[in-house]
Amino acid sequence: MENLSQNTVIESDFLKMEYDYIEYYVGMAKMVVYWHVKALGFKAVAYCGPETGYPDRCSYYIVKNDIKLVITSASQPSSYKIVSFVDLHGNGIKKISVKVNNVAESFQAALKNGGIPLQHPAILSDEHGFVEQASLKVFDDNEIVLINYDNYQGDFMPGYRNIEGDWDMSGEDSALEKIDHVACALRLNEIGLWENYFNSIFQSKTVKQFDERQKPGEKKIGILLKVLQSDNKQMNNVLVEPDHGIKSQVQLFIDQNYGAGIQHIAFCSSNIFKSVEVLRANGVKFTKYPETYYDNLAAKYPNLDVAPLRKHGVLCDVLDGALLFQIFTAPIGDRATFFYEIVQRVNNYEGFGLDNITALFEAMEIELTEKGSLVKA
Repeated sequence: MENLSQNTVIESDFLKMEYDYIEYYVGMAKMVVYWHVKALGFKAVAYCGPETGYPDRCSYYIVKNDIKLVITSASQPSSYKIVSFVDLHGNGIKKISVKVNNVAESFQAALKNGGIPLQHPAILSDEHGFVEQASLKVFDDNEIVLINYDNYQGDFMPGYRNIEGDWDMSGEDSALEKIDHVACALRLNEIGLWENYFNSIFQSKTVKQFDERQKPGEKKIGILLKVLQSDNKQMNNVLVEPDHGIKSQVQLFIDQNYGAGIQHIAFCSSNIFKSVEVLRANGVKFTKYPETYYDNLAAKYPNLDVAPLRKHGVLCDVLDGALLFQIFTAPIGDRATFFYEIVQRVNNYEGFGLDNITALFEAMEIELTEKGSLVKA
C-alpha cells in the first residue's frame, strides 16, 4: 500500500480530506433519532424544521465523539426531494459531507476533474455567522457536500437550534469514536466508473482490490471490491459490485435499495468488546458467524486469544502483528439494505479485513435467506 500512496500530487484541500457529517433521509426522523440515541449512545444536539424557519423538513443533528449524523424527514407531502428518496430507497444515507478550507476553489477543482454539480457554492447565514457549502452528485441519488464552518459559531449551521435539554437519555458509553470508512454497493460494471470519478475528483488512490468473481472450478463469493483512500488515510471509501448472475447480499442491497448507494458505515471503537456489550444490551442485533470461523482462527493463530472474539461474535484479521477487530449489525431498517460496522484497529492496523469478507458474506446470506429476503440461485 505504501508504493501506491507515494505518488506526487498537487497540494489541495482533498489531500487533507476527512468525513464531516453524514445525512440520512428517513420516513420519520424523530424515531430514527431515538434509536440512535438510545441504542448507539448518540447525543441529540440541534434541530431544524418548521419551527426554525424551514417548513419542508425536520432535521436532527446528533453526535457521538467525532461522529456527526443528520437525520432528516419530510415535514409535509410537498417536500418531494425527501419524500421521493425515501419512497424509492427506504431509510438511507443521502449525503456525505467533507470539510474544506475553500468551498469555491474545491468545487471548481472537482468540476475540472469531472465532478457533476448539484449545488453551486452558496452561503447560509444567521446571527451566529455563516456557512459555505456546495454539492456534487455520486451514485444514483447521493451527494458529496463540500462545507466550511470556519465563520460560524452556532451549534451546527444556520436554521438549527439547540435541543440538548430535550433529549437527556444518557446511558453507558458505547465507546464509538469516529467514522472509519463508508462502503458503497454498485451495479455490475459500475465499479470502474465510480472508482475513476472519486480518484479524479478527490485525488484519492485505489489501495486495495479484492476480486472474488466466480470462475469455473473455483469457489468464490462473487464480488469485486476496491478500497479508495485519501492521501492522509482519513477518508476511506469501499466500492463493491456483484458478480454476474450471483444472488449475493450486494445484489440484494441493489434490489432492495432500487439502485446503487451507500450500504454501510464503519465506526471506530476504542473498545469493541465494550461496544458490543452495550449495544447488544440496548437491543442492537449483530450478524452471527459459525463456530468453525473461530476454530479456524485459533488454529491459524495459536497465540491469539480467541475466547473474547468467540464470546462477543467479533471477527479478527491479523496483519504483521497488528489486529483488526470487526463486527456488523443486522440491517437497521425493515429493508435488507443499510447496516453498521464497528471496528477497532490495534497496533496501527492499516488494512481492511479482506480475509474476513468471505465469512461476512456467507453469514449475511445465511441470515437473509432465513428471513426469506435472499433466494439462492
